[in-house]
Parts: sequence; structure tokens; C-alpha cells
Amino acid sequence: MDVVKLTQELVKINSEDPPGNEENVARFIVKFMKGTDFKLTKIYPEKNRPILIFEKGKGEGLMLNGHMDTVPVGNNWKYDPFGGKLVKGKLYGRGAVDMKGGLASILIAAKKFSGKKFKRRLVLVFVPGEEVNLLGSDYLTSKKRELISGIKYGLIAEPTGMNIEIAQKGIVQVNVIFKGKSAHGSMPELGDNAILKAVKFINELEKLTKKLKRKKNKILGSGTINVGKINGGIKVNMVPDFCKVEIDRRIIPGETINLAKKQIMEILKRLNLKAKVEFVAGRPAMVISKKSEIVDIMKGILKKKFIGSSGYTEAELYYTRCGIDCVVCGPGNEKLCHVANEYNEVKQLRNAVEAYEKLIKMWCL
Repeated sequence: MDVVKLTQELVKINSEDPPGNEENVARFIVKFMKGTDFKLTKIYPEKNRPILIFEKGKGEGLMLNGHMDTVPVGNNWKYDPFGGKLVKGKLYGRGAVDMKGGLASILIAAKKFSGKKFKRRLVLVFVPGEEVNLLGSDYLTSKKRELISGIKYGLIAEPTGMNIEIAQKGIVQVNVIFKGKSAHGSMPELGDNAILKAVKFINELEKLTKKLKRKKNKILGSGTINVGKINGGIKVNMVPDFCKVEIDRRIIPGETINLAKKQIMEILKRLNLKAKVEFVAGRPAMVISKKSEIVDIMKGILKKKFIGSSGYTEAELYYTRCGIDCVVCGPGNEKLCHVANEYNEVKQLRNAVEAYEKLIKMWCL
């Protein structure tokens, strides 16, 4: 089975998250690797949501990592999202880019080394739940760290167009909930409009956004703020007594999670606005040194430029919690993630297999 056929077979298996059920994908992968000399460890952070760890060799470890879930299919597909249809060198389907193409590339490359004697350790890690709450990698790096101890370097096969991603922005997600007092819409002076409070707050966020643009990282650019969701009021003829503002803040090296939180609180204080503030998520920015051995190896293999990402990947968890220098490098255009008619290019898939084979050979043989 080549990488194109394997990607098609993986795309045909529904692993939408939510609801989250990677069991069938995991079974397929286990069957594919049956008969190899890789040792399998399977653990379950949740029912029907396994983590698969295949490994062989001893000594310093190299991890190749991917997630088995996809975002929901959504609407407006030209081709069957679970069909894996090939059209003019493009393989269509949910997960073709994010990231069953990357999974297939790892599996094809690694399987070719079954039976070979390794001088160092190779670890394949396939996780559930990346698309919603980082379920698998969070569990592995916090509660089962011993299973990946001794790993020195890692590669996450998220789509980068096979460029070498060595940096990514951190993320801080915040909910700010304003309260007011309801009244009849014809008599707004008798109420306290929570939406208007939210508007004042959002206007100040816009000013902060302009300020953030003055500070730039050479690879990642500036920190950003996105007001992604607003929910307030009950009826148009009622003064709204609540308004919830959901914020996505991306931070660069030099900005911290605490700084992002402090900036939110300072705005509220300056405007004399009372609100309930919920800090939903926070992960730091990550930058791998260009002098790291894994970066140098990948540069030699691919002859590609270094890039950074405004998006967040699980590379940061392995780097921050376990001290594993992780690059992100995988087949496909990241702009095609989560969209209708998602596709990966056959050429990219084959390039990924070739690159991963070279990486394994350089590290393990």
C-alpha cells in the first residue's frame, strides 16, 4: 500500500471531533503495523479514544507524531468528504490535510524500516482529541510522561507545505461577561445595557490591537486579538442584562499568559466596568533554536526555509513539559485545514514520505 492509498483509507474512516471517537482509525493503524517489529503500547485517556505508541530501538529517541481526529465535515462539499477521491493529483476528503495525510506519510516511512537494526530509538505517537482540547497529547505529557521519556527530538506532521516550522504563537482564550439590568426597550433609561458595556470594552481592545503591532518577532510577527463571539440579550425590545464576549489572544515570545490576562483586567479597570472574567485556556509561545540538531537535520533534508505559525500545535506541549525539541513539518497547505473540499496534493504526500524516510535513516541507522 502506498501513501496515496493509505491516506484514502484513513480519510474513509469517520473520526470527527466532536463528538470524538478515534477507535476505528486506531484499529486500522494497528492492523497496518501488524507483523512489524515495532512494540505497541495503547492507552485510553477516555473511552474509545486511544493513544497509540509504536517504538523500536534503544537510546536517544526521535518521535514522529500525529493526531487521528478531524474537525466535523460541515457542508458544501463537491466530493464525498469520506470518499478520498483523486482528481488531477489532488486527494479530497475531511482530514486529507489535517492530518491523515501526515499520519499516512509517517506510517509508510516507518514501516519500511521494520526488521532493520536501529542504533537509536524511533517512537511513533498517534493521539486523539487534538482538534478540541488536545486530549491525547495533554494526557501523555502530563500523566504518562514515562512512556515518552528519553525522547530528544520530535516532528509533528501537521501541514506546513513541507516547510520547517520552528516557532508558533501561544494562545490565551478569555470570556468576559458583563451584567446589566433588564427593562422594556421603550424605556431604556430604566435599565442598564450590558451590550453597550461590551461595546466600550471591545473598542478598547481595538486600540490594544494597534499597540501590539508595534512589537514584532522576526519569525512570528505581532501578537493579535480576535473577538470571536458575542452573545447578549434576549429580545430586541428588552434592555439586555447580560453580554458575553469571547476573545482569542495570540501571544509572541516576550509576551506571557499573565501579561495577556493583565491587559484585559487593566481595560476593565480603566473603563470602570465590572465583569466576570473567565480564563478558558492559556499556552505559551514556542521557539526552537535554529541550532537544534533536529532543525539542522531537517534543513539538510528539505533545503527549505524556516517558518513560524500563528496557529497552535501540540509541539509546544512536548517542548514545554518534556523538553523535546519539536519541529512541525507535514504535507499539505495549512490554509486548507477545516474547510469544505479539503485536499492534499499527491506530490506533497510522496515528498513527505521521502523526507521522513531520510530522517529515520539519519537518526536510527
